[in-house]
Amino acid sequence: MQSPNENHTVNNKARYGIFFAPHDDSPLGVYGATVLRRKATSTNEWVNPLIPISFENTPVWRACIERPAHYGFHATINAPFELHDQHSTEELFDDIRAFCKQQQPLLLTNIAPRLTHRYDALAFDDQPADIKNFAATCATRFEKYRAPLTAADTKRRQKKALSASQIKHLQTYGYPYVFDDFNFHMTLSGTMPDDDNGFLRWLGVLFWEMVPETPRLDRLSVFKQEDRKSAFTRIADFPFSAN
Repeated sequence: MQSPNENHTVNNKARYGIFFAPHDDSPLGVYGATVLRRKATSTNEWVNPLIPISFENTPVWRACIERPAHYGFHATINAPFELHDQHSTEELFDDIRAFCKQQQPLLLTNIAPRLTHRYDALAFDDQPADIKNFAATCATRFEKYRAPLTAADTKRRQKKALSASQIKHLQTYGYPYVFDDFNFHMTLSGTMPDDDNGFLRWLGVLFWEMVPETPRLDRLSVFKQEDRKSAFTRIADFPFSAN
């Protein structure tokens, strides 16, 4: 599965992302796979889980989910990065595992499908402070594993207009949207037209049908992209296990 508008000339080094991704068999995980038609543990396209309320316009559906399906259903905690040459994936995994053993699940209260910045996502009207604080902790803890951005990646990140704080974050953490600029979301579409053919409405109806109880942020997952043409796949999960 190829991401649209991706610059494939940057390099061919693998990238790793530290994300929240629900367990495949959880209500939230099944919802994400149903919408994006892909489980992030697989590179298969257009999987066909049981759909209680189908969206009938298949061409529109495919167009909406092409970009988020490339990344897999997730919320970004530490944005994709190339691994620093002074560290190994084993060190990264060991550190994430130790960190997650000290964490307790966080409720994603009032998260729902919303139109945000021209794309549909599971997001908050008012982001809980504990979610933002958790993401800030991760940004600083795992920063040492990130190789410096290449010039091409920096340029790509700067295509969008950034505030002064976002530019500083990009220079320091390789990503503009950390700390006060962090916005927890789980992307469900690419950029949406003014007339979405009822796609957002369908996302909401399906969400309340499939996720009747408040979901929880209860783990971190590592996603890997082998090269800039490849889809991201989930390669490791670290559930929270603090007493």
